[in-house]
Amino acid sequence: MNNLQGWLNIYKPVGISSFTVVRKIKKKFQINKVGHGGTLDPLAEGVIPIAIGKATKLIPFINNEMKEYEFEIKWGEQTSTDDAEGETICTSNYIPSAEEIQNKLKEFIGEIFQKPPRASAIKIGGKRAYRLFRENKDFEIKEKKVFIHSTEIIDLSNPLIAKIRIKCGKGFYIRSFARDFAESLNTKGHTNFLKRIQVGKFTSKNSNLLDDLLKIRQT
Repeated sequence: MNNLQGWLNIYKPVGISSFTVVRKIKKKFQINKVGHGGTLDPLAEGVIPIAIGKATKLIPFINNEMKEYEFEIKWGEQTSTDDAEGETICTSNYIPSAEEIQNKLKEFIGEIFQKPPRASAIKIGGKRAYRLFRENKDFEIKEKKVFIHSTEIIDLSNPLIAKIRIKCGKGFYIRSFARDFAESLNTKGHTNFLKRIQVGKFTSKNSNLLDDLLKIRQT
């Protein structure tokens, strides 16, 4: 089946890496050339475009497309990974009010500077940051300019958690946003839940569950 080419719109479940998704598809359908557009953390779920064959050459263009996420920020705790997987490294007793959250969120539109999480796929001296992090190496990550198209509050009914929707550009880290947004509200926070619902024209509504794809019988 090595002559196959094109795109798959896969919905990645929680608990596996983007690389694992690629590996499972390669193994199941015996395809040599498979790649993905836009890395999703193991704790995140959602849309991940999978390129097959010559379509892998188009991955840089997919990565430039607008992305949309729904996520939760848990107030009061900053973690080493900026999500629920890491150890708590700093706490705050201050919980921002719904009005404070709504007003501050309006300021996060357009270009902002953001420092990627230490446990991320960004390369530092040719090595992935998450590998350096796991090896307890001392390293520094530089800030970079990213773009936010729009923000929207989904739910503030739980005072300890804010559920938010964001449309953003290339290289944006939701975990970094959660950390920095909490700091801007004079508290601490981390991403408690993360779901990507769109990458360009790839949406969760027309995606295929990875497990369903892997159950397809080859002929």
